[in-house]
Amino acid sequence: MSSFPCDPNDEGRLALDSASFREAMSRIAAAVHVVTTDGPGGRMGATVSAACSVSDDPPSLLVCLNRETRIHDAVLKNRCFCLNTLSDDHETISDVFAGREKLDMPGRFAKGEWTPMATGCPALDTARLNVDCEVYSVTEIGTHSIIVGTVADLRMTSPGKSLLYVRRGYKSLDT
Repeated sequence: MSSFPCDPNDEGRLALDSASFREAMSRIAAAVHVVTTDGPGGRMGATVSAACSVSDDPPSLLVCLNRETRIHDAVLKNRCFCLNTLSDDHETISDVFAGREKLDMPGRFAKGEWTPMATGCPALDTARLNVDCEVYSVTEIGTHSIIVGTVADLRMTSPGKSLLYVRRGYKSLDT
């Protein structure tokens, strides 16, 4: 039990609605990633910040994808994805895969050098980290699916600055 009771008159409290929740989540700094996939569902990629490790035995991680996006359906059909963690000089890549440049998928992938990993998913050669995964499970909640993948392949570059997203803007962190 908390020793700090919740005061309903607290001026810092917000209405619990989608807009307030999105604003609250924008205050959590997150690494920026591009999730890619390739296979029968097509070659796709999208910028995401909702990703984290799940377990080291078996090595696994999760990504959260909106079910209305093309990448969501492609990942489920291909049964694989690669999480590409971006460095601080990848703002353009992030914007391109977020759809801000209005490029088709071949145009998006033309913005970097990509090498297929064990599953065939494209890995950005200059990313801080590439984690290639096979889909293990899918759990739906609200508008998104939580997709857990078991690691099939892994590649890291030398330490450097990582790209973060917080308060709707990019920042960097020396890692």
